[in-house]
Amino acid sequence: MIPPMSTDRDALFKTVLQVLSILCLIGLMAMIFHKGFADLSEIWQQHSGGNFWAALGRYLLRNLAG
Repeated sequence: MIPPMSTDRDALFKTVLQVLSILCLIGLMAMIFHKGFADLSEIWQQHSGGNFWAALGRYLLRNLAG
């Protein structure tokens, strides 16, 4: 016989909060990666060829805070 599920509201609440926090972290990481990809593609369009790496270095050093 399968035991009945626990009706502990505190444990259920903590589980729901954990799931929501994981989803929020996934969303945050997706935004960061999207911003990074957009910035890289913009730099690539402006400075194609060998000048790209120098432009990327300038961009990273200028925008260390984000």
